[in-house]
Amino acid sequence: MSSIADDVMLTYQELIDEINQEIDRIRNEYGRSPCPSNCFQCCSNTSTIPISEVEARDLKKGLDALPSEIRQHIRQKAERTIRELEAKGYTPENMVKDTGMKAIDVVKGKSSGECPMLIGGICSVYEHRPVICRVWGYPIDNGQNLACCKKTFIGQYRNYKPLKYADYWQRCKNLSDALGSKQKTPNCYLVVALLEDAS
Repeated sequence: MSSIADDVMLTYQELIDEINQEIDRIRNEYGRSPCPSNCFQCCSNTSTIPISEVEARDLKKGLDALPSEIRQHIRQKAERTIRELEAKGYTPENMVKDTGMKAIDVVKGKSSGECPMLIGGICSVYEHRPVICRVWGYPIDNGQNLACCKKTFIGQYRNYKPLKYADYWQRCKNLSDALGSKQKTPNCYLVVALLEDAS
Protein backbone atom coordinates (compact mmCIF):
# COMPACT_ATOMS: atom_id res chain seq x y z
CA MET A 1 0.00 0.00 0.00
CA SER A 2 1.41 3.38 -0.96
CA SER A 3 1.62 6.34 1.38
CA ILE A 4 0.23 9.83 0.77
CA ALA A 5 3.78 11.03 0.13
CA ASP A 6 4.32 8.28 -2.47
CA ASP A 7 1.06 9.22 -4.20
CA VAL A 8 1.99 12.91 -4.19
CA MET A 9 5.40 12.23 -5.67
CA LEU A 10 3.85 10.02 -8.34
CA THR A 11 1.45 12.86 -9.22
CA TYR A 12 4.41 15.27 -9.31
CA GLN A 13 6.22 12.95 -11.73
CA GLU A 14 3.10 12.94 -13.91
CA LEU A 15 3.21 16.76 -13.88
CA ILE A 16 6.89 16.67 -14.94
CA ASP A 17 5.99 14.25 -17.74
CA GLU A 18 3.25 16.65 -18.88
CA ILE A 19 5.67 19.58 -18.83
CA ASN A 20 8.22 17.58 -20.82
CA GLN A 21 5.57 16.76 -23.45
CA GLU A 22 4.66 20.44 -23.76
CA ILE A 23 8.32 21.41 -24.05
CA ASP A 24 8.77 18.78 -26.77
CA ARG A 25 5.74 20.24 -28.59
CA ILE A 26 7.21 23.74 -28.63
CA ARG A 27 10.70 22.49 -29.48
CA ASN A 28 9.31 20.53 -32.44
CA GLU A 29 7.31 23.55 -33.65
CA TYR A 30 10.39 25.77 -33.26
CA GLY A 31 12.62 23.21 -34.96
CA ARG A 32 15.33 23.03 -32.30
CA SER A 33 16.12 23.64 -28.66
CA PRO A 34 15.92 27.40 -28.09
CA CYS A 35 18.76 27.69 -25.58
CA PRO A 36 22.39 27.84 -26.71
CA SER A 37 24.29 24.86 -25.29
CA ASN A 38 26.78 27.09 -23.48
CA CYS A 39 24.21 29.45 -21.94
CA PHE A 40 23.35 29.26 -18.26
CA GLN A 41 22.37 32.87 -17.71
CA CYS A 42 18.94 31.85 -16.37
CA CYS A 43 20.77 30.14 -13.46
CA SER A 44 22.79 33.25 -12.66
CA ASN A 45 20.39 35.10 -10.37
CA THR A 46 18.35 32.30 -8.84
CA SER A 47 19.86 31.72 -5.40
CA THR A 48 16.79 33.27 -3.73
CA ILE A 49 13.92 31.85 -5.83
CA PRO A 50 11.32 30.00 -3.76
CA ILE A 51 11.01 26.25 -4.17
CA SER A 52 7.97 24.26 -3.08
CA GLU A 53 8.08 21.20 -0.82
CA VAL A 54 7.18 18.76 -3.58
CA GLU A 55 9.97 20.14 -5.79
CA ALA A 56 12.34 19.99 -2.80
CA ARG A 57 11.66 16.30 -2.25
CA ASP A 58 12.49 15.52 -5.86
CA LEU A 59 15.52 17.81 -5.74
CA LYS A 60 16.82 15.88 -2.71
CA LYS A 61 16.95 12.72 -4.85
CA GLY A 62 19.27 14.50 -7.25
CA LEU A 63 21.44 15.93 -4.49
CA ASP A 64 21.69 12.59 -2.67
CA ALA A 65 22.96 10.94 -5.86
CA LEU A 66 25.94 13.31 -6.13
CA PRO A 67 29.42 12.47 -4.82
CA SER A 68 30.04 13.84 -1.31
CA GLU A 69 32.65 16.35 -2.55
CA ILE A 70 30.12 17.90 -4.93
CA ARG A 71 27.43 18.00 -2.23
CA GLN A 72 29.87 19.72 0.10
CA HIS A 73 30.79 22.27 -2.59
CA ILE A 74 27.10 23.02 -3.24
CA ARG A 75 26.40 23.44 0.47
CA GLN A 76 29.37 25.79 0.95
CA LYS A 77 28.26 27.87 -2.02
CA ALA A 78 24.74 28.16 -0.56
CA GLU A 79 26.11 29.04 2.90
CA ARG A 80 28.21 31.89 1.41
CA THR A 81 25.08 33.28 -0.23
CA ILE A 82 23.13 33.05 3.02
CA ARG A 83 25.85 34.92 4.94
CA GLU A 84 25.80 37.69 2.35
CA LEU A 85 21.99 37.95 2.40
CA GLU A 86 21.72 37.86 6.19
CA ALA A 87 24.34 40.61 6.48
CA LYS A 88 21.82 42.77 4.59
CA GLY A 89 18.92 41.74 6.83
CA TYR A 90 17.29 39.07 4.69
CA THR A 91 15.69 35.93 6.12
CA PRO A 92 13.82 33.08 4.44
CA GLU A 93 10.55 34.53 5.74
CA ASN A 94 10.99 37.99 4.26
CA MET A 95 12.40 36.67 0.99
CA VAL A 96 9.44 34.52 -0.01
CA LYS A 97 7.02 37.43 0.30
CA ASP A 98 8.23 38.82 -3.03
CA THR A 99 9.64 35.56 -4.43
CA GLY A 100 13.15 36.68 -3.55
CA MET A 101 13.18 39.52 -6.09
CA LYS A 102 14.46 42.23 -3.69
CA ALA A 103 16.96 39.90 -2.04
CA ILE A 104 18.50 38.88 -5.35
CA ASP A 105 19.66 42.46 -5.84
CA VAL A 106 22.15 41.90 -2.99
CA VAL A 107 23.90 39.10 -4.87
CA LYS A 108 22.92 39.83 -8.48
CA GLY A 109 25.77 39.35 -10.93
CA LYS A 110 27.98 37.66 -8.31
CA SER A 111 28.75 33.97 -7.90
CA SER A 112 26.61 34.11 -4.75
CA GLY A 113 23.64 34.97 -6.96
CA GLU A 114 24.01 31.74 -8.94
CA CYS A 115 21.96 28.70 -8.17
CA PRO A 116 24.11 26.76 -5.69
CA MET A 117 23.66 23.63 -7.81
CA LEU A 118 25.23 25.26 -10.88
CA ILE A 119 28.79 23.97 -11.16
CA GLY A 120 31.03 25.09 -13.99
CA GLY A 121 28.01 26.20 -16.02
CA ILE A 122 26.25 22.85 -15.64
CA CYS A 123 23.22 21.97 -13.52
CA SER A 124 24.37 19.22 -11.16
CA VAL A 125 20.78 18.05 -10.55
CA TYR A 126 19.38 18.54 -14.05
CA GLU A 127 16.95 15.59 -14.01
CA HIS A 128 15.56 16.79 -10.67
CA ARG A 129 15.52 20.57 -11.26
CA PRO A 130 12.48 22.63 -10.14
CA VAL A 131 9.62 23.45 -12.50
CA ILE A 132 10.72 27.03 -13.32
CA CYS A 133 14.10 25.68 -14.39
CA ARG A 134 12.38 23.26 -16.74
CA VAL A 135 10.19 25.85 -18.46
CA TRP A 136 12.33 29.00 -18.59
CA GLY A 137 13.63 29.68 -22.06
CA TYR A 138 10.24 28.82 -23.55
CA PRO A 139 7.20 31.12 -23.79
CA ILE A 140 5.35 30.82 -20.47
CA ASP A 141 2.07 32.13 -19.10
CA ASN A 142 2.96 33.24 -15.59
CA GLY A 143 -0.62 34.16 -14.69
CA GLN A 144 -0.09 37.86 -15.33
CA ASN A 145 1.50 38.01 -18.76
CA LEU A 146 3.38 36.09 -21.39
CA ALA A 147 7.06 35.81 -20.48
CA CYS A 148 10.12 34.42 -22.19
CA CYS A 149 13.88 34.58 -21.87
CA LYS A 150 15.20 37.56 -23.81
CA LYS A 151 17.71 35.30 -25.60
CA THR A 152 15.21 32.81 -27.02
CA PHE A 153 12.28 33.03 -29.42
CA ILE A 154 13.36 36.60 -30.23
CA GLY A 155 10.41 38.40 -31.78
CA GLN A 156 8.57 35.08 -32.08
CA TYR A 157 7.49 33.94 -28.61
CA ARG A 158 3.90 35.13 -29.12
CA ASN A 159 3.63 32.75 -32.09
CA TYR A 160 3.66 29.70 -29.79
CA LYS A 161 1.11 28.37 -27.34
CA PRO A 162 2.82 29.14 -24.01
CA LEU A 163 3.61 26.70 -21.26
CA LYS A 164 1.13 27.06 -18.39
CA TYR A 165 3.62 27.96 -15.67
CA ALA A 166 1.01 29.56 -13.38
CA ASP A 167 -0.95 26.30 -13.50
CA TYR A 168 2.17 24.17 -12.94
CA TRP A 169 3.18 26.29 -9.92
CA GLN A 170 -0.32 26.08 -8.45
CA ARG A 171 -0.26 22.31 -8.83
CA CYS A 172 3.11 22.21 -7.05
CA LYS A 173 1.63 24.26 -4.23
CA ASN A 174 -1.40 21.92 -4.01
CA LEU A 175 0.85 18.86 -3.92
CA SER A 176 2.98 20.51 -1.25
CA ASP A 177 -0.16 21.22 0.77
CA ALA A 178 -1.01 17.50 0.53
CA LEU A 179 2.43 16.82 2.02
CA GLY A 180 1.53 19.12 4.91
CA SER A 181 3.72 22.03 3.83
CA LYS A 182 2.49 25.44 2.73
CA GLN A 183 5.93 27.01 2.94
CA LYS A 184 8.19 27.85 0.06
CA THR A 185 11.89 27.97 0.80
CA PRO A 186 14.47 30.21 -0.91
CA ASN A 187 16.85 28.11 -3.00
CA CYS A 188 20.02 28.74 -0.97
CA TYR A 189 18.33 27.92 2.36
CA LEU A 190 16.66 24.84 0.92
CA VAL A 191 19.94 23.47 -0.39
CA VAL A 192 21.57 23.84 3.02
CA ALA A 193 18.64 22.08 4.68
CA LEU A 194 18.67 19.24 2.15
CA LEU A 195 22.43 18.79 2.57
CA GLU A 196 22.57 18.91 6.36
CA ASP A 197 24.50 15.66 6.41
CA ALA A 198 27.13 16.92 3.93
CA SER A 199 30.37 17.66 5.72
